[in-house]
Amino acid sequence: MSAAASNGRFAGRTALVTGATRHTGLAIAEAFVREGARVFLNGRNPDDVAREVARLRRQYNGDVVEAAADLSRQEAIDALFARVESEGGRLDVLVNNAVDQGVGHAFTETPRDWLEEVFRVNVFGTFACSQGAARIMLRQRSGAIVNLGSNTAVRALRNRSAYVASKGAVEALTRAMAVELGPAGIRVNLVVAGYIRTTRWDHLAPGVAERRRSNIPGGREATGEEIAESVLFLASAAARPINGASLVVDGGSSAQLYPADA
Repeated sequence: MSAAASNGRFAGRTALVTGATRHTGLAIAEAFVREGARVFLNGRNPDDVAREVARLRRQYNGDVVEAAADLSRQEAIDALFARVESEGGRLDVLVNNAVDQGVGHAFTETPRDWLEEVFRVNVFGTFACSQGAARIMLRQRSGAIVNLGSNTAVRALRNRSAYVASKGAVEALTRAMAVELGPAGIRVNLVVAGYIRTTRWDHLAPGVAERRRSNIPGGREATGEEIAESVLFLASAAARPINGASLVVDGGSSAQLYPADA
């Protein structure tokens, strides 16, 4: 571990980040590594997990553990938390980032199995991972769970009703968990994201990125690193009084009634 990491905000702490082999999840995992945490890096594909774990170990001399698991399957989640238990038994932070984007169906054409698949990852996966984490944290009488939400929970998108509904459920689940787990010293909060700049933006049709930005009151989309900083804040001692809250990181998009070009 580097000298900077050994003095970081999360030195001596253990974090599990789900869906962390690319995009925002990887930025979150990397930020925890830079801040000195031991990080269990989760993803569905073992090869992707191994690649990013090796890179983070090499780049930061970090304590990063491979934690491949398909979070749509309860047995895989059970095995994941058994691994956390066997590797020291402590967990200070869980970040529920894994997501099924649920793109592609109009509401009236959405098949039941599509709805179930989106919920299996976004809601049931978040629920089950939080249960696994909470059982460890209850013994410690401390911990922080940060869920990744979306402003689509309050500003719906067309042709993504399954995703929108799942993110509304995650927002409500965050409050329920906070109320039940708070007395045991476990805080549960939500980062509500809007547009996030990822490599997917490199493949947008001409003009689409510019139009998106023109409709964000703050003038630009968030980066993965900026979302990561919001997550780290909510997981840190600086946010100790914050529980059951939603931190909106969308440049003001959910604050407006109509976009600029309406």
